[in-house]
Amino acid sequence: MPWPRTGLKLWLLERLMPGEMQRTLWIAALIGFFGALATVAFREVVALLEHLLYGQQSGLVEAAMSLPPLVRLMVPTIGGLVAGFLLLWSRRYGAALASDYMEAISLKDGALSTRQSLLRAASSIVTIASGASIGREGSMVQLSALVGSWIGQWRNMPAPRRRLLVACGGAAGITAAYNAPIAGALFIAEIVLRSIAVESLGPLVVASVVANITVHGFLDYGPVYHMPVFEQISRGEIALHGLLGVVAGLLSPWFLWLLESTRAAFRRLPWPLPARLALGGVIVGLISVWRPEVWGNGYSVVNGILANQWMWQAVLLILVSKVFATAATTGSGAVGGVFTPTLFVGAALGFLFGEAAHGLWPELAPSPVFAAIGMAAFLSGTTHAPLTAILMIFEMTGSYGIMLPLMLASVLAYFVSRLQRERSVYSDALKPDRASAFAYQQAASVLRHDPPTVGVDATLAECEQAFVASRWQHVYVTDGEGRFVGAVSLHDLGPLLRAGSDPQQAIPVNLLLRGYPRVRPDMSLGSALGVFASHPGERLPVVDALGMLQGYVSKTDLLLMLQEGVAQG
Repeated sequence: MPWPRTGLKLWLLERLMPGEMQRTLWIAALIGFFGALATVAFREVVALLEHLLYGQQSGLVEAAMSLPPLVRLMVPTIGGLVAGFLLLWSRRYGAALASDYMEAISLKDGALSTRQSLLRAASSIVTIASGASIGREGSMVQLSALVGSWIGQWRNMPAPRRRLLVACGGAAGITAAYNAPIAGALFIAEIVLRSIAVESLGPLVVASVVANITVHGFLDYGPVYHMPVFEQISRGEIALHGLLGVVAGLLSPWFLWLLESTRAAFRRLPWPLPARLALGGVIVGLISVWRPEVWGNGYSVVNGILANQWMWQAVLLILVSKVFATAATTGSGAVGGVFTPTLFVGAALGFLFGEAAHGLWPELAPSPVFAAIGMAAFLSGTTHAPLTAILMIFEMTGSYGIMLPLMLASVLAYFVSRLQRERSVYSDALKPDRASAFAYQQAASVLRHDPPTVGVDATLAECEQAFVASRWQHVYVTDGEGRFVGAVSLHDLGPLLRAGSDPQQAIPVNLLLRGYPRVRPDMSLGSALGVFASHPGERLPVVDALGMLQGYVSKTDLLLMLQEGVAQG
């Protein structure tokens, strides 16, 4: 008979009941895997297009050097024009949805437009492959975040949970791009969510770890930066690295000012978007006629700096050229990231600082050490996220010996930068939306539908089947018209069935919890959280003024909303 087997399932459910957080962690792992595959697909399409355009895949700098000066000028120009038309096409879709994953997390409900995201990614591919000075990580993270948005919408999750899943996709994308799972999770927590609460940090870490295993474990992609072996840095040198942090903190606001000023100048042009992107390509092309190293995101040049293959004079010229090429590309409106160009500027700045220090103290650690610390310091100064900067470079180097100067330089850069400028490179994408703050929301805003229910005349067998199907700890009981009557507890039903009760009998009166706590749709989220304070469960029914069961709310959703409200407050 099926009854003992069903009873065994109920017994197992009592002891192995997965909670809401456990389910979220499984979904985060799924997002990490498919998000990583999305970044790999983007990377391979870029590589394929580079091969079709230049007949090689050894890097954009090498491709630029192999081209005649006139072609070197024309390729970014034509690429900017094509990318502009694709970007213009993308604006036809998803007007009511977020176009960027940061906007979807911080300002919207976690829903991203698929067609708009894919067209923006296509525009980014053309921009990158044609030599524009911009990072590819922006679109890689966007596509990974799109996976989180898909799953959130497919599962019909409320806005707080959808935003968290998009954040998981973002963390997976950063991890896949930089081989830094801890920093990938912390980047989203520190910069986008502005909270390291366990309800959000746990899923972010799971998504990051799975993405890292997928890309760098299963698919065997190597690290983007090839860090040298770092020896223990002497205590006397740490003060110099602190000075490097101060210099980075002084210069990073000016770098951001240049990016913003260039963007504002391009916006004032009475030209269509494709023409503005083409102009950005013209500027990059003109600079590349003189310094072809400005093509691309700068990976090859940074790796050359870290390997100590460049003279300081060449690094200085490339740094100045790269800064203006990056400003022209991002200012024109091209789709891409500034995270990688920021690391480039930090590496070059740190290398030049190290070369100057060597002129006074030749016995110092080699300049690549200063370059690595400069990457963290300048990143901290532009993003205002020192923890992310510290952990990212630490994960890349894998050297504990660099940790103390890394921490000192990053923290000093952060505070010096904040003294000059309150806004970071991501401030425009993270403007707080007061209307979505915790205090202004009602329980209806996080309402979830289709809770497990049985009728008031249901049998014990029907009740048990509802528990097995839902894996909840309580099943709601309604009358014939859908009014909420009470709830039945899994821990009350299990012993009754194991004692040999007839499964076809109706629910006993003493088993029905008529005083089960409930939430009204118009109740504030703060009041709903207060109801949870006296209830150990993960969910509560939502019942309107007529007693009709509308759905349920989750404690985790409320805590995520509270976390967002605190971050925006």
